[in-house]
Amino acid sequence: MMHESLLPISLIVGRTKMIPVRYRVLTVYTLLQALMQFEWLRFAPITSEIAVHYRVSQSAIGNLSLVFPLLFIPLALPVGMLIDRVSVRTSLRISAIGMALAALLRTLEPGYEYLLIGQLAFALLQPLVLALVARLAMVWFDEDERLRATEIPSMALFAGLGLAFVLVPMIGYQSLWLDVAVLGVVALLTWLWVPADPSMAATSLGPHPSWRSGMRHMLRAPTFLVLTAYFFLANGYFNAISTWLEPILHRHGIDPQTAGLVALSMLVSGIVSMALVDRISHRLSLRTIMLIATLGSIIVTVALFTSGSPIVLVIAGIVLGATLLAPLPLLIQAVANITGADYTGTAISVFWLVGNAGAVAFLAALDPIADSNEWTWGCFLLVSLLVIQGILAFIGGPQQHEQSSGGVLPGQGRNQVN
Repeated sequence: MMHESLLPISLIVGRTKMIPVRYRVLTVYTLLQALMQFEWLRFAPITSEIAVHYRVSQSAIGNLSLVFPLLFIPLALPVGMLIDRVSVRTSLRISAIGMALAALLRTLEPGYEYLLIGQLAFALLQPLVLALVARLAMVWFDEDERLRATEIPSMALFAGLGLAFVLVPMIGYQSLWLDVAVLGVVALLTWLWVPADPSMAATSLGPHPSWRSGMRHMLRAPTFLVLTAYFFLANGYFNAISTWLEPILHRHGIDPQTAGLVALSMLVSGIVSMALVDRISHRLSLRTIMLIATLGSIIVTVALFTSGSPIVLVIAGIVLGATLLAPLPLLIQAVANITGADYTGTAISVFWLVGNAGAVAFLAALDPIADSNEWTWGCFLLVSLLVIQGILAFIGGPQQHEQSSGGVLPGQGRNQVN
């Protein structure tokens, strides 16, 4: 009887062994990426309900999400250097165990203070989870698979955001124990599924050139500067549209439900487009994709600000999702390849740091426009910045994928394990 009871477990273990190790590692990371975004917005969709229950202001609940971008800015560069100096397995274990403990902190006592402490713990780990993507792809995957290994976690990032808005209103705040259980399982997987990094990759760890030499290396690469500036504008635009979409559409009589549908169509389209961008990149250069994305965003922006047709707006949301989000994996991979293995973590951290700065800058620029409801000026401002984005893509966008300047050699990610 004992052997029969253990049979299902042995079958599960046997089946997981059929999955190549590199994809088990990628699965764990993809789960962490999605769950981190989910935890970021864990309380945003039920702000009013949470505020009443914990007897605090709605702005206090907003702070539970605000701590993420606030802490990201000072932590990005130190975390990037950490990623460059420790193994992928160590980074994954720190992230997973830390996230499980952060979720546990929120359940210790039924008070707002514990929610805030838990969110601060999550926010401390967000830069590590977000910036690990390129290092993991470089260590564990062959060169011809690295873009796909970047696409999947990038898709999970936005899937986690969408899941928060869909699932949180259904499960409410009393299900915080469920977060502990899920993250506990993922933390366990980092011990069961994630072996040591391939031996050849491990040789690249240890002493590295100084942080200053790394930054000089990046700042002397014109394409790196163009790609990060492009992302500053693209991420700023995405955050601005996501934040102010409802009041923009409300001027033409669009109700909040339809505005939510437009936002959802944008998110879903972006995720689907990321899955297809690998094939597209074989036919079009990165510069061409960046130019097409910018031109599409300009056209759709005008439609969002002028149309009152729900059908037109949903189509605009679909196009905008594709133009804004699809290039992201290509940009991440290009940045990683430009700087090489010695600076991958730092480079991607800088990339996301600049993107977060763009979000802050765009939201600050549109704040007075939102207060005065002068959205015609908002349209003009966004289109003008998109034109600058297009100019950047034209004069400095890579005409082909940048070749890796260092790091793990093609094929070595699978020399030791399958």
